[in-house]
Amino acid sequence: MTHYELLLFFLVVGFEVALCWLVYARHLQKRLPMFAVYAITILVSNLIFGLVFWHFGFRTGISYYTNWTAFGLAMLARSSAIVELCQHRLQAYRGIWSMAWRILVVMVLFFVVHGALDAWGQPNWFATYALTIERDIEVASLIILLTMLVIGDYYDLPIDALEKWIAVGFCFFCAVEVVNSTVLRDIFSKYFFLHASMGPQIERVNQLWNTIQVSASLVCFSIWGYALRKPLPEPAASPALLPDGVYQTLSPAVNLRMRELNNRLLEMLKP
Repeated sequence: MTHYELLLFFLVVGFEVALCWLVYARHLQKRLPMFAVYAITILVSNLIFGLVFWHFGFRTGISYYTNWTAFGLAMLARSSAIVELCQHRLQAYRGIWSMAWRILVVMVLFFVVHGALDAWGQPNWFATYALTIERDIEVASLIILLTMLVIGDYYDLPIDALEKWIAVGFCFFCAVEVVNSTVLRDIFSKYFFLHASMGPQIERVNQLWNTIQVSASLVCFSIWGYALRKPLPEPAASPALLPDGVYQTLSPAVNLRMRELNNRLLEMLKP
């Protein structure tokens, strides 16, 4: 590692240690356990990542696959924390959450297949596949979080300040990562990997990518640290729902009105 890369590494690790301390000092693991797992995952993966690079060197096979393994674990943990955030806000509305998690499953399957098709035949298919999946997941995460925040505010769904700040932090990080991974993927797959003599340019792009990623991470950690600066208030009470019998009575009527609306739209759209 260069001195610049070491500085970035220790800066990120320092922020991650502070975040983990705040998470467990505020007992956030009891309210949002997957977010706590995410905080621990990125800290441990970065420490292992740094030790492997220091011992085996930057340009070795084990360092390469350790890097991508840490990358994958962090992305998986972040996705789980985002799903947990959505569940925590929508769990009181069983019908909405039942539909939402099915949509999430379909989206994950789509990303896996889309990433494989997009990386098929590329010079460096492994890196292209990982970057494509990351880009797709970050786009989906950004859309899901923004939708959750906008719809929640519009319908006045209960959410405490901490969860809102966590969602804002994830939104910022995902937005930066979408642009970052898209540019890097396009450069790698369409230009650099087709020219063996582009090593110095690849290094400069990789350094720029790391700098942007680290900067986004530090801003994200700062947002969460600000939200966790004080002891957490008691979670908001769940909204009072009507008895199941009321929903069973109203549901056929709602479905009938929806079918009537659908038939009217079909009539209007006929040539």
